[in-house]
Amino acid sequence: MKRYQLAIAVKDKEYTRRIADYIRGSSFGERWQVSAFTHPNACKQFAKQGYAIDLIAAEPDLLRELQSELSHIPSITLVARLGETGGQPELLQYQALPLLLQGITDHFEAMSHKSGRGLSMHPAGKGAMVLTVHSASGGVGKTTLALHLVGAASARGLRMLYLNLERWNTSELWLQFGGDAIWDGEGLSELLYAIKAGSKSYAAWLAQHRKFHPQLKCDYLLGFRNQEDRASLLPADAAAIVDSIAQSGHYDGIVVDMDDGLDELHIELLMRADRNLWVVSGDQSAQTKQSLMLRYGGQKFGEAFRGISARSEVVCNGMNAEIGNSLSAMEASLAPVALPLVREWRQGELHPVGSSSSYRAAADRLCTHLLGGSEEPRIHAVG
Repeated sequence: MKRYQLAIAVKDKEYTRRIADYIRGSSFGERWQVSAFTHPNACKQFAKQGYAIDLIAAEPDLLRELQSELSHIPSITLVARLGETGGQPELLQYQALPLLLQGITDHFEAMSHKSGRGLSMHPAGKGAMVLTVHSASGGVGKTTLALHLVGAASARGLRMLYLNLERWNTSELWLQFGGDAIWDGEGLSELLYAIKAGSKSYAAWLAQHRKFHPQLKCDYLLGFRNQEDRASLLPADAAAIVDSIAQSGHYDGIVVDMDDGLDELHIELLMRADRNLWVVSGDQSAQTKQSLMLRYGGQKFGEAFRGISARSEVVCNGMNAEIGNSLSAMEASLAPVALPLVREWRQGELHPVGSSSSYRAAADRLCTHLLGGSEEPRIHAVG
């Protein structure tokens, strides 16, 4: 992965030291090399000496002085309150360092996509790619698979977001395991309100309200503030949430963790997805429910559902892939990777994501398959 030169210009020397120390000891050090300045003339001299600067992050007054000579370099303003710069790229200066650095990275990559500076780009107008993780019944391992897939894709350098749209969202149990997630901020309810109000500031909203998971190296959003918002979610609203994130420029892929079942909302998301994974377990009842659901989908939704099936694969969880060949009645391809049965996960105790090396390896192989064996951004998941 290429390392880029980040110039930080702030007056507080201790602030620049903390940022530099944090980057050196974190995964952001793989992406950024930092030079810190407390005076704009020092930064200008640095550039005049021939040192390349890919991005400047500076306090407003320092940035104004720098732009007199370095206006050709992309920049982000570090502000005390959002909205100070009249629409220019900005980030809150005093926030958790992981969020600040993730925001800097995302703003830079969004700028790079727009200017064609050589970073991987998406097909025109498509935004991030979408993958759904879905099933006919609960308890078959959708959330576990979705989280492992988003982690595997993030490990390949892709910018990923995990999005849980289940009616009863318990993903925080896994996202908080060993982490510092705080589930008291704004989440999907606020994003939905903004969409319905006609706001177009999705990218700025995401930059301020997404959460970063340090183990999975991906972003996620808090759930709905109240259960009624999710219970009354319309199919068009669910699709609008996915589209707003996909078009934000922040991500290569979105993995959406879906409810079990099949209604108009499911169909809307499955039609929106670029790829879909149907998860089945070794339980005969779960397999029968899956077969019945897919048969019903074909009868109820006709050609639209056949298009969904053509972009779908059945993933066998906790059973031999050969057994999955008996599921041919589902009229969907069988994924070439089966997920192993992890017996210690069946004891009823909460398990951290990635705690099973065999499952992690299988999810990584499945991710490689979904990516087409390349490093190009190919995932946007709903599950």
